[in-house]
Amino acid sequence: MLHAASDAVVDAHGDRVLLRCVNLSPWLVPEGYLMAGGSLAALTTSPSQIKERLAAVVGPERAAAFWRQWIDAFVSEADFRQLRAAGFNCVRLPLDANFIASRTDDDHVAFVPDMMRPVDDAVAWGAAAGIYVVLDLHDAPGGQNSLSTASDVPSRDHTPRLWQGAGAADNQRKTALLWRALAARYANARSVGGYDLLNEPALPRGAPDDELAHFYQAMIAAVRSADPDHMIVIEGNNYAHDFSTLQTLRDGNILYEFHEYALANRRWRRPGEAQLEPFLQLRRATGRPLWLGEFGENTAAWQARVVGLLEPHDIGWAIWPWKRVALSAENPVIETIEAPSSWRELADYLVGRWLARKPSSATAERAMEDMLVAVRTANCRTDQSLESILAGK
Repeated sequence: MLHAASDAVVDAHGDRVLLRCVNLSPWLVPEGYLMAGGSLAALTTSPSQIKERLAAVVGPERAAAFWRQWIDAFVSEADFRQLRAAGFNCVRLPLDANFIASRTDDDHVAFVPDMMRPVDDAVAWGAAAGIYVVLDLHDAPGGQNSLSTASDVPSRDHTPRLWQGAGAADNQRKTALLWRALAARYANARSVGGYDLLNEPALPRGAPDDELAHFYQAMIAAVRSADPDHMIVIEGNNYAHDFSTLQTLRDGNILYEFHEYALANRRWRRPGEAQLEPFLQLRRATGRPLWLGEFGENTAAWQARVVGLLEPHDIGWAIWPWKRVALSAENPVIETIEAPSSWRELADYLVGRWLARKPSSATAERAMEDMLVAVRTANCRTDQSLESILAGK
């Protein structure tokens, strides 16, 4: 299994592994701006709201069937082989607690079979293709930050109930139990590269400075009760940026993960050594390796610049996203979904775009059928130049 050894990620033989990854959203987590193009509504609508709106159009049973078909169409075993052939050795797999767990009791998590089947498939496909799978709890119970698309909090109030409200303690308990259950399920899976415990956590103003560290320690204990071996991936506070309180976590197998987008951090508009230095200082101070778990949504030149900055420092990365509906020629991705015109009306409604009308069920059915064809990788437009740049060819 992959593990952290001093300041590097290494394999079972002790050889260094530079993780070159793609993020697989919106495979299992329907994020509006990846499925419906750019708009404020698409950026602020939660995955749960998207699912609720589709059910309101075509009914719960037909909507559930569509999401099963979406899962089957979006990623296949052939995609894993294709990624390996292109030079990638890892995928980061975003998961939503609202979708994968139907019930969490005092000591038991009931998984949703339809949502765990593709996770099991990804782990098996990774083993066959030589691809590591990092399990990413992208959306935790209650929501770990105030961004609807990044934590599945309701767009009407944006309250991160993992930290705030009467149910915060229970949501934290459920999150730890979920990780214990996931660790038990995949304890012997050598293709699982690590457990990314919490995507882009952001403590609300006024929260104790050490709350995130204490919660991470509780999740680590839950994982270790079921799995002593897999690598633990830790993201910093303030959307995977601030590690000031996380340098003394008690576990010997930790990888620190940070995220960078030029739109969210002006200092990264021209990434260079000065921008990377705070993270290099973190590695020097802790002796633990680094990983850029998300970057992208920018020009090919910017993406290439980031990769060129990281790799000489032995820092792996994961491009965001691998596949999406076209946004702009200035923001290329490896696989662009050529969304059919029939999809636009339905997608606008699903993300709550201003003045969008609820389509008829017949219109929605046609859009869904057309989109299920379009999302297959064989029908996407591949940017081979970008793929080659990112995979180091």
